Amino acid sequence: MTLFLLSVLVVCLLGVLHTYVIYPWWLLSRARPQVPAKDQGAAEEPDWPPVAVLMAVHNEETVLQEKLDSLDAQDYPGTLTIYVGSDCSTDRTNDLLRQWRGEGRYPALFTTRQGKPGIINQLADAAGKEEVFIITDASVLLAPDAVTELVRPLLADKRIGVVDATMVPTGERATGIGQAEKDYIDREVRLKRAESRRWAAMVGPFGGCWAIRAVAFCPVPPNFLVDDFFLCMAAYEQGYRGVSSPHAIVFEGVGQSLHDEFRRKVRISSGNWQNLVRFRKLWWPPWRDGLAFAFFSHKVLRWWTPFFLLFGAMAWVLLVVTSG
Repeated sequence: MTLFLLSVLVVCLLGVLHTYVIYPWWLLSRARPQVPAKDQGAAEEPDWPPVAVLMAVHNEETVLQEKLDSLDAQDYPGTLTIYVGSDCSTDRTNDLLRQWRGEGRYPALFTTRQGKPGIINQLADAAGKEEVFIITDASVLLAPDAVTELVRPLLADKRIGVVDATMVPTGERATGIGQAEKDYIDREVRLKRAESRRWAAMVGPFGGCWAIRAVAFCPVPPNFLVDDFFLCMAAYEQGYRGVSSPHAIVFEGVGQSLHDEFRRKVRISSGNWQNLVRFRKLWWPPWRDGLAFAFFSHKVLRWWTPFFLLFGAMAWVLLVVTSG
């Protein structure tokens, strides 16, 4: 019994240490330098593909106008079309979208709740023949060249199907959880960039603003809660790879309310378990390739951490009791 409890305790400790300490340290110390994105795609610049921006919104009147201005200010050299789906908004969101409607701007005002994945599926279907989708949130503001820099890696390498932007958190405060959230985002940005440099296998985009080839887009199942991770992994299943662009800069205010962030994390965590089962062939066995190792180390072990802590604590208590 003692040997068994010791084994459980060691496994639990190693699982937590690997995902939070060993893997980040090993990856960040060994990641290869990345060729600047602007140099990678220079030869292909005359052939910029058409781009469709897809955005689902719900009661976003406080940030929507600034976000629409951010999209209108893009300097993308090719054709840029913007599709916005209002998910049964009850504030001034629909009024703002009606005023904004125009050439290349297509708002869709839904009268029943669809959920973000459902909205994105329908907007992608409406965009249809566009070669690149940019999926973004209303709370994320784009630098003027963000769309251009998201598309540039796709021009440089046909194997790349997913490109994530570099998220810059803003508005953090010493009070609340703002500083902790900013530190978390900064750490995740470094990890995803290191994964893309080493294996071209970034484990999921941030979701606030990212690009995917239209041919790699796979409609999100109706019951799935997290669309960005599903779409990224579905693209990997088709043989595409993903990178994080250091030049595609976007900005988002960090959460300050513990209650709001907890609700958001509950939804994301529930969706994580759906993706864990759905894409199990991408992470098991974890030693198969770089994507499997990164997926297992960065995500799977992290999602298992609460159970590692629980069973590790139970094993430790039982060891104390049985050993006197």
